[in-house]
Amino acid sequence: MVSGDLDSRDLDSRDLAADSIAGADRREAAADRYLLKALQKPDLDLVMATGKVVLYQNREYLLRQGEIGDGIHIILSGVVESTYCGPQGRELMLSTWQSGDFVGAPYVLGNHRHSWSARAVGRVEAQHLDQKAIRALIAQSPGFAIALIECLGFKGETYSTLAQTLGGQKVAERLMLLLVKLSENAALADDGSVQLGRITQANLARMIGATRQSISLVLGRLQDEGIISTWPTKMVVNDLPALRRQLDD
Repeated sequence: MVSGDLDSRDLDSRDLAADSIAGADRREAAADRYLLKALQKPDLDLVMATGKVVLYQNREYLLRQGEIGDGIHIILSGVVESTYCGPQGRELMLSTWQSGDFVGAPYVLGNHRHSWSARAVGRVEAQHLDQKAIRALIAQSPGFAIALIECLGFKGETYSTLAQTLGGQKVAERLMLLLVKLSENAALADDGSVQLGRITQANLARMIGATRQSISLVLGRLQDEGIISTWPTKMVVNDLPALRRQLDD
């Protein structure tokens, strides 16, 4: 794990920072999820000049369940997974987060213990804003404060959906509801498809509390029907309306 202060000269080399100032329409579309993409350039420059950048290797923890939290980690590159470990040691995957998301919620300002862990999937670069930095940014930047609140609302809705998904529905229904939710939170391609990135069958099984075999059967049927396509490194939802109709049938 390597840390260092973020130089403002590095901003032009970061796709995340470049995307975040691409235009008002794009900012509004991402405002409820991606903290940095919701900011105007002066607020973005202020945030990027605060805190420190930390590099995490595969399987390294950004934060651990049970530890006292200190601020948030904004993902600049890579993928982070949130996991919960039950009393008997069984691990449940809660969600995956990508470039632009942050981990460390919900108590970003309180000295509360983390209810779940967050660890790197592959190499991850993240900017850590501790509580002192967050308080200073809130005082200096109303835009940052609003974006932070919107992102916390998005995270709350995500975990609420997960809880509802686990609440008594059959495996196929739970999986399709999860795929719909993940698709709604991802970018839509020009052809109407949605790329969900590196989400394995094992991860999906952990996210909805099912077996990998049952996940494989449902995904196989959806792929046969042309609704999804799967590769070793990504999953694509080809027909989101058809996936939604599967839930209605």
